Amino acid sequence: MRSVVAALLLVAVTSSGAAASTEAPTARCTAARPVVSSTETAVEARVLTGCTAGELVVFRAALTFRAHGTSCTAVSEEMEADPATEPQWIRTRLELACAPGEKGRLGSAATVEMHDRSGSRVATHGFGDSYTDGDPAARHLWTVEFVAGLGDLPVAPDPAVQTSGASAGGGSVRTFTDHQVQTG
Repeated sequence: MRSVVAALLLVAVTSSGAAASTEAPTARCTAARPVVSSTETAVEARVLTGCTAGELVVFRAALTFRAHGTSCTAVSEEMEADPATEPQWIRTRLELACAPGEKGRLGSAATVEMHDRSGSRVATHGFGDSYTDGDPAARHLWTVEFVAGLGDLPVAPDPAVQTSGASAGGGSVRTFTDHQVQTG
């Protein structure tokens, strides 16, 4: 009950001209560190991002990326914070590797969910691939860059990579995926 009252007060204060500041609240986008889990046959990475303006959540997005095969690992992960000036955005980079599974089969799948201010899921997009590789020593490396934020987002780092994107409310996401095969 207390949270409902606090929410109503926040709406009343921010909608009243006398109590609210004339300046628009500064937008900030942040991301949680990627959570990576793996088994012998798959690796999954999940990244949560969100953008706020003052106290209000403007936009939230979650990327889930899975690679399937045998001997899967997360090779590296890193995060770049949003710039100090608009547009606000956040970038997460993941590198996941797998060897071919039974009968040389392996693949990947990415799903992005976007949520609006009320927390309702407003858009979902995804893409995936599957391969058959006859070389059991081959390592398949997926590099995934996930960019989410408000305003214009940075362009794809390489036009040859697979790109998927969507917008919801005040935010947008882009996911760039590159797949390489390392033999030897």
